[in-house]
Amino acid sequence: MPGRRAPAAPVDHSLCRRCQLSEPAITVRTEPLCAACFSRYVSTKVVKRMESFRVRHLEPGDERVLLLPLSFGPCSTALLHVLSHQLKGQAEKTSRTGYKLHVLHVECGNAATDSLLSKVRERYPEHVFSSCSLSDVLAVDGVPELFQQDPSSGQLEQEQGGSSPQGSLDSMFASLNSPTARDDLKQILIQKLVVAFAKQNNCEAVLWGDSATRLAERTLAETAKGRGASLPWVVADGDMLYGVPFYYPMRDLLRKEITAFASYVEPALEDIIVSEAVKPAVSTKNTTIDDLMKQYFESVEQEYPSIVANVVKTTSKLQATSLQGVETQCELCNVPLDGQAPERSRLCYGCIRTLPHLSS
Repeated sequence: MPGRRAPAAPVDHSLCRRCQLSEPAITVRTEPLCAACFSRYVSTKVVKRMESFRVRHLEPGDERVLLLPLSFGPCSTALLHVLSHQLKGQAEKTSRTGYKLHVLHVECGNAATDSLLSKVRERYPEHVFSSCSLSDVLAVDGVPELFQQDPSSGQLEQEQGGSSPQGSLDSMFASLNSPTARDDLKQILIQKLVVAFAKQNNCEAVLWGDSATRLAERTLAETAKGRGASLPWVVADGDMLYGVPFYYPMRDLLRKEITAFASYVEPALEDIIVSEAVKPAVSTKNTTIDDLMKQYFESVEQEYPSIVANVVKTTSKLQATSLQGVETQCELCNVPLDGQAPERSRLCYGCIRTLPHLSS
């Protein structure tokens, strides 16, 4: 009859759900996809999150500069790969790009990453690359003064005056009494160093490679460490809590999906990725809160991926305090204090638990 649609072609469940041409290579949240469709799926998720940086009417050389911290993990490496292809596509279509990437690697004691950085430079020569040591954070305004307040570690103050920055940093970590505290401080200092670098190099924003799985882990970990008030900023895109907006273009993808993507692209990214050692899924004395959350979500994302997405989506609905009305922020992690800090302390509750001697 006129107007009646032709019946849809039957779906061959043995082939890719989207193209119906190739055999599935991976099942994405119940949808079997071939390698090509899966790669497009990942790239599309990331590019949609970069809508704020579309090509505008900019003259060549006036592009905004975005900082991409590269840890050589699968997520930050895959993000670099996807954005590199996006920029090439923009240049081919319009002869200009919406932004430029400045890639920064923070060296945290693994010398093997020097050769990896050279490989990445060769593979993506169109970007600017920099590297720095975590000990450089001691040159960031406010950081040395914060730790010199420690009345129980006069040794640290003396070593800061005469030893190398790395020695001072090692003493700083040695003064902490738990693996969780050391891991927490390391993450905070990396963030401070990245923000300082972004400001010094006129970067408009920082693009973190955190996946949905990583953001879910941080949500529960920060709550367990006493920073529940920081949750509105943990997963927020465009947040100015640190003076430079943060964006998470990989936030709609699970870690297992990104890891698979890294092996499907041509050429594969596995030779420029540092694989983390698999830790036992049990609680031990030296297991940090972040490790426990990672172990938990590694199992959850395999069978119940929707739980990971729901944690991130629910946290995103929390209302962040307007920074215009905030008088003071935590000197260590920048979370607004809102009168919650003890007298004579400018640290939040979570940082007081991490560094109790600083609140004395």
